[in-house]
Amino acid sequence: MFQFNQVIDVILQNANEKNEVYSEIHPWHLHRHDFWVLGYGEGKFKASDRNNFNLKNPQLRNTAVIFPYGWTALRFKVDNPGVWVFHCPIEPYSHMGMGVIFVDPVQNVKNIPTEAITCGLLRKMFLNKQHN
Repeated sequence: MFQFNQVIDVILQNANEKNEVYSEIHPWHLHRHDFWVLGYGEGKFKASDRNNFNLKNPQLRNTAVIFPYGWTALRFKVDNPGVWVFHCPIEPYSHMGMGVIFVDPVQNVKNIPTEAITCGLLRKMFLNKQHN
C-alpha cells in the first residue's frame, strides 16, 4: 500500500509477446489518477535513462503508450484514496494479466453521505448496514 501524498515512479517495459521477433504497442491507463509521462525509450530501461527524464514540463495524462521493445516512465502522486486499476485497456491483454491494482491509503476513504444514496432498495440496504 502506498502512503498518502507519496510520489511514485513507474517504468513500463515492453518485450516480445508470442515469439522473439514480435512486440506490439500497448496503451496503459490508470483509473482515477493522472500521471506525468517522464520519458520514452527503446530497448531495455537502464538506470542511466533517468538522466533524460523530462522533469521540467512533462505531459499530464491518464493513458500512455509503450512502444514495441521499449519503455515508458511515468510519475504520479498518491492523493486519491481508494483501490485503482492500472492496466492495458485492450481486453485480450487485460485477460492475459496486463494490469495491476494500486492501493491508495483506503483508511482515508470517507463514508458515502446518505443523501448520495437515492435509489430505494440500495438506500435501505446502505442505511441498515451503516446503523447496525
